[in-house]
Amino acid sequence: MTAGRLDRLGTSAGFLARAWRYEMRQLIRTRLYVFLAILLPLIFASMAFYMFRGSGKQDAPMSVALSAALMGMWSSTLLGSGNAITRLRLMQLLEPLVASPRSTFLVTLPFAIATSSLGVYGLLVTLGWSAVLFDMPLHLEHPMLFFVAVPVTVVALGMLGLLMASAFILYPTAQSLANFFEFPVWMLSGMLVPISTLPDPVQKISYLLAPTWGVKALTGAAVGNGSAAEAIGMCLLLTCVYLAITLLLQRRFEWLARSSGTLALQ
Repeated sequence: MTAGRLDRLGTSAGFLARAWRYEMRQLIRTRLYVFLAILLPLIFASMAFYMFRGSGKQDAPMSVALSAALMGMWSSTLLGSGNAITRLRLMQLLEPLVASPRSTFLVTLPFAIATSSLGVYGLLVTLGWSAVLFDMPLHLEHPMLFFVAVPVTVVALGMLGLLMASAFILYPTAQSLANFFEFPVWMLSGMLVPISTLPDPVQKISYLLAPTWGVKALTGAAVGNGSAAEAIGMCLLLTCVYLAITLLLQRRFEWLARSSGTLALQ
């Protein structure tokens, strides 16, 4: 690898780190994202624990808490990824960014990863909340796998959110369409109900979603009821697939937005 390529890689890595840090500072100052990533999982976890106690089922408390935390993580990721592009458009920065030599993907990637990273704090708060109020034991069967699964899941969810948000470049009103995918992903990925209860054709769709394997990875590492290592591998594979599709879609949508003159529309 030449010195020029190493310099470009170093510059890109530094840019991603600074953009991620900047976006995290903005997110923790925004009440909506704090609610979605931190308070909303606590509400989900409380409702789930009370429902399972009333039903008499013996579901693992850790699985319930992790599913609630991932629901909040996906909500903040989906909203944040789309709002990042919408915010750039409102600030009249989307046009110069698309016209600049730097890839639009590198500009939008830190926004998506930052919103899903905020969910890590929600995950920790949810586990602590469940332990204090619902006597959930904080015991991990495979702690090393769990700490590997968390960042892998964060990146995978961020890439899926960015993939869906790519349409925002071409369609300024796509936010309403993105909101539609919040509940279906909860359902399909096993956060609300076990995937085994879904119809067979729907289960095949579930296995194409990174949140499905994120749930399997975290619960498998925490409870020991599945192959966490395999789920982590599938998360990484789907992350690479989402990355390739996002690059193609963003380039295509950029060209269509330039051709139709909709890049600056609000």
